[in-house]
Amino acid sequence: MSEKQWVKIYVKDMPLMETRVWIKRNTRIENPIVIIGLPGLGRIGGIISRYLIRKLNTRLIGIVTSPYFSNQVIVSKNGVARITGVKIYKSESKFNGSDLLIVTADEHLENIWGEYDVAMKMLKFLVKRGVRLIVTAGGHVSASESKRAIGFASSRQLLKKLEEAGCKKAEIGTPVVGLSGIILGLSSIMGVDAVCILGETTSIRPDAEGSREVLNVLNRFLNLKLDIGDFQREEERINEIISRYERKVRQLMQDERARRIAESFRLPDYVS
Repeated sequence: MSEKQWVKIYVKDMPLMETRVWIKRNTRIENPIVIIGLPGLGRIGGIISRYLIRKLNTRLIGIVTSPYFSNQVIVSKNGVARITGVKIYKSESKFNGSDLLIVTADEHLENIWGEYDVAMKMLKFLVKRGVRLIVTAGGHVSASESKRAIGFASSRQLLKKLEEAGCKKAEIGTPVVGLSGIILGLSSIMGVDAVCILGETTSIRPDAEGSREVLNVLNRFLNLKLDIGDFQREEERINEIISRYERKVRQLMQDERARRIAESFRLPDYVS
């Protein structure tokens, strides 16, 4: 979809003061299998969704806009600005007779009401199109250095299949914060099959190793039959970006003026 088409949508239907799902005209979605990977802990969901978007020969078919996303725009490489939101991609190939959708986002929602609103609007949209299965992917804080994929499901049958794919069952009481957990919880209420696969991580920084563990389980669980040997290049790219960022931060903090500006924005060490 061209940028011109998106601009027409935004201008024609402003103001966007409610959560809405926008789909490109004449796009058919039949009994979809949906993979949702959103930015969060270790950026695992975002890393996986971006990789699958490229790997599965997808095209952008829709967006989800909401006033609950942060009040900023994102500027593209060519200098064009757009509001933040969710992006929906569709694979050119069908999987077991179903369309395959990949859903990702620019950011992780922090507003609780907004998370429920976005999750419910997306689920209602998918239910109308006969959704067969929803898979959410993300990160989970680990106290150890282990890199395992853990998960849970909306039914025991799905959980068993998830374990057969190499995923460890999440321990009782495991909290899953954000859309990854809310979508699965609401899916259970609405009678939609859903699973959540989380990669253990110890950092908020992009975690390529944890992403690979989740990707392996996802590949086996859905029988995507993907050769993910090239994911190593993705890991190298991520690690290079982290190294470049850290170098820039060190260089910046060596500048006295930059350091004074940064310190002026520090929160107080006490509250009176």
